[in-house]
Amino acid sequence: MALRIVLCLVAALATHSWLAHAQSLSDAFNQGAALGRSGNAAARGQISGSTAQSTVPNYTTAPPEASYFGSPGLGTPASARAGACAGGPGAAGGFGEQGCNAIDFSQTNPSRRPNYNLTPGDPLLSRARTITADPQAIAGNLAGTYSGCTVQTVTSPDIFETLICHEYRTIENTTCDKILIVTPIQTPGCSPGQFLTRVTADPCPACIDYLAFDFTCGASNYLMHVFTIAKGSGAVYMDLGSQYVPGTLNTQIGQSPGPSRIDGYFCYQTYYSQSCSGANCSIGAWFYNPCQGTSYYGVSTFAMPTTVSFTDTWNNQCAALEARSQ
Repeated sequence: MALRIVLCLVAALATHSWLAHAQSLSDAFNQGAALGRSGNAAARGQISGSTAQSTVPNYTTAPPEASYFGSPGLGTPASARAGACAGGPGAAGGFGEQGCNAIDFSQTNPSRRPNYNLTPGDPLLSRARTITADPQAIAGNLAGTYSGCTVQTVTSPDIFETLICHEYRTIENTTCDKILIVTPIQTPGCSPGQFLTRVTADPCPACIDYLAFDFTCGASNYLMHVFTIAKGSGAVYMDLGSQYVPGTLNTQIGQSPGPSRIDGYFCYQTYYSQSCSGANCSIGAWFYNPCQGTSYYGVSTFAMPTTVSFTDTWNNQCAALEARSQ
């Protein structure tokens, strides 16, 4: 069918060319344009308004095919319509069967018409590429054929545009913290007046008092205080004196003299010693009565107290913000 239409068009064009050969190309173009304009005016009145409703057979404003719009798939209605038309033309005939004729044609035509295998090297394609590559070589120079076509070279002036941009910093409220970090440092040792330990001895279980040796810290030594304590009340019964003696953390001190008194009323001598292993120390205390030839000893182990010092550092979390504000 397509080949027959092409041949008819070629024959018609050949006949028209023979009849118009006596005229120039521009005259033929003008006559064709005039014919087209006159036909447009007549055709426009036939397709506007209500003319189509009274002219086209079976015209309707609500065709059933309108339901296909927006459908997720046309497979189901297409199969149903093809099945309904498979029985052949109905009783209505004419325009009423045009839809089924088209559907039957689409179903049976692929098996009736041969398939053509066109390769990229087929002359239809290769010659078409030659024409599209250089149409002027085939159709000639159109500018010389039509007087209304002119070649123009248009030069546009340069366009200059000035763009202005602004860069600025927005105002924002930001908080930050400066944190003072205080770190305590504990150092074994004692401060002046700090109590260290008490050494006791009970040389006379039948007596009303017993011996006590108190050691407290001095600036760079110990204060040794010797006295007796009443067993019944726990109060100081007799004060035998105080004396600063050598002593400090982690030192080894042999037997060294403490407070002593020998006169017509008292007769005693005291001694002490220190032995340390790191911050753990032991202090021993002796009490001698040379007048009677008696001696007593007591010992106490203690952990050396610690002194606390502090170091502080600042954690400045505002440094980045301060740098931005400069």
